Amino acid sequence: MIRLPRRVSLVAETAATLKEWIAGGVLGETLPGELQLKSRLRVGRDTVRRSLKILEHEGWITAGQQGQQRRALRRSDAPARPAADEKLPVTFLSPRAIVDRIILLEMDDVRKRLAEQGRELRYLAPNIFRLRRPERHLSRIVHDNPSAAWILYFVGERVQKWFEDQGIPAFIYGTPSAKSRLPYVVNDWESAAFHAGVQLARQGHTVIGVMQFAGPMPGSLLVAKGLERALATIRPIGTLLVFEDDGTPAGVVRSLETAMASEQRPTALVFNASNQLLTCLSWMVSKGLATPGDVSLVSIPSDSWYQELHPPLCYYQNNSNLFAHLVGQRVMELVETGEVTAKSVRVPLEYKPGATIGPPRLA
Repeated sequence: MIRLPRRVSLVAETAATLKEWIAGGVLGETLPGELQLKSRLRVGRDTVRRSLKILEHEGWITAGQQGQQRRALRRSDAPARPAADEKLPVTFLSPRAIVDRIILLEMDDVRKRLAEQGRELRYLAPNIFRLRRPERHLSRIVHDNPSAAWILYFVGERVQKWFEDQGIPAFIYGTPSAKSRLPYVVNDWESAAFHAGVQLARQGHTVIGVMQFAGPMPGSLLVAKGLERALATIRPIGTLLVFEDDGTPAGVVRSLETAMASEQRPTALVFNASNQLLTCLSWMVSKGLATPGDVSLVSIPSDSWYQELHPPLCYYQNNSNLFAHLVGQRVMELVETGEVTAKSVRVPLEYKPGATIGPPRLA
């Protein structure tokens, strides 16, 4: 009796079914087309394609080519792969330890999917990302941490390019650099920042400050780009002032003091991270400043503790469930086939209006 795939880890189950059919002579040397397999397997066409990619990656069938049907390979012809390779972990590479609850929850979907295959999700935060040439250390890190795939979080253009040039299976959790061709899922920071800039411009703000990461990182560049687009819609064109976050509360405070003491003082501040906002709020209390009377505040990313603030903060809420699903889908395809065929995605954020935006105080 021909076995049909069970509805658990459907791509992996479908691939296992195809292997059984090939080994048992059910399919013959020349495989049927995708539509016929779809009908026989009773699964969707995307599932068939991803399953065939697994078989191609593992050496069961020939690569798909335009106008040619795939052929089954004799198992003696298939490239040898160490059994350990099939259970290698996926490594989440980040410049710093991941403690953010939202990120951990989003990655929990990936962790559960990997656990079904007997794999683990491993977090790695080597202290190399502030070095001028981090590439020198990446070879050792990759060698010392064999992985089925790498998830790159908050890494710059040089690191993204290195993984791409080495042909190492990698996926970007966040914003790709302008030249990167690696697959990614990212929140749409630029659109959110544009919307924030428009809200501020409508209140009369013409000088806006943004706290940008030292580097700078691709995501914070997109926030600045969105704000510049918004300020270009008013006449005369507004001014965007960029202040650096060096990764320390003291550095954020120095930038805030520089901003508020400058001749062209910003009447609104936009933040790229919740820790920047927290430092700003505590600094404002120490200086007797109020929002929005003295300065309007907007945070582009969200955090769970924002709901505890009074007055309520203006910020942008990410869709964690959708984001986690999209990330998990693409990471599993990368693990199973060595590449991602699904399109990269920019996920919209939802504006959460609050009481921290108001008109600038007249001099």
